[in-house]
Amino acid sequence: MAERIRLSEWLHRERDGHVSGGLFETTQVMFAFNSNHMEGSTLSVEQTSDLYTTGSVSPQDGGGTVRLDDAIETRNHFHAFNWMLDRVDQPVDDAMVCRMHAILKRGTSQEQNPDNNVGAYKGRPNVIGGLLQEHTVLPPDVPAAMREVVLAHRELEDNPFSIAFAHWLFETTHPFFDGNGRVGRLLLFKELLRIDAMPVVIQDRNRGLYVRGLREFARTPGYLIDTLLAERDVYRGIVETLVPGRTAYTYRDVWDGVVPRKVENPYLKREWDERDISDAVVEGSTDDPMMWDSGPGRASRR
Repeated sequence: MAERIRLSEWLHRERDGHVSGGLFETTQVMFAFNSNHMEGSTLSVEQTSDLYTTGSVSPQDGGGTVRLDDAIETRNHFHAFNWMLDRVDQPVDDAMVCRMHAILKRGTSQEQNPDNNVGAYKGRPNVIGGLLQEHTVLPPDVPAAMREVVLAHRELEDNPFSIAFAHWLFETTHPFFDGNGRVGRLLLFKELLRIDAMPVVIQDRNRGLYVRGLREFARTPGYLIDTLLAERDVYRGIVETLVPGRTAYTYRDVWDGVVPRKVENPYLKREWDERDISDAVVEGSTDDPMMWDSGPGRASRR
């Protein structure tokens, strides 16, 4: 029997060997399509696959147009994944997170506006979905909040609570003007690869469960934990279908219900005063993972 190798190493080998239709290509297309579509991209999975394999994209049958930013950001997601894969074992820090953001937004219309701080933390307060009730960490507090985020990811273990908490902490910090969902999901994938645990790709069709989990994590951690476990199940199935028994990873797929720490983002203010808001508050963009109605459903695992 062939010796199992690290999942990150397998992805490296397929990429560098230009393997067509394998795990690396499947992951690239699946991840880019779902993460971008979750944030409003109009590209179909077929168009995403075409963009990956040919570098071009055409309108779908029936006409219509392709939004330039959708194509650019999908292409950028491929580049960001490659960049991340080359740095799997490097410790996460502010520079790494900001670089991911810069790669994702390179060449987009948003990059042309200096107020957007592409590749750097936000300079203006933002709210999620245009609702002041959905606060994010204020710009002066982002560096301190990100120290907590970085620590949570560096200390990550293959523990369902630890994984969900680290991701929730990033998304509630909301360090960028836009792109927080995509950066956060790339960061989580990287860190799970680093500790040789089964990664997670959140599917757009389960966006409602994901949003509900983020919204309610502080009160009911099980919603987000269940959703991430269910999505890890899906990705594990893909891995074992395409490269059965060839990769080494851990996967703790049951949560014992223990909440080992207080669930809070200490830099997230419940109320903003006029000095916080002033006239500089900008509405959350389409990349705010918590801006949608979550719907009535939930993941099945408790």
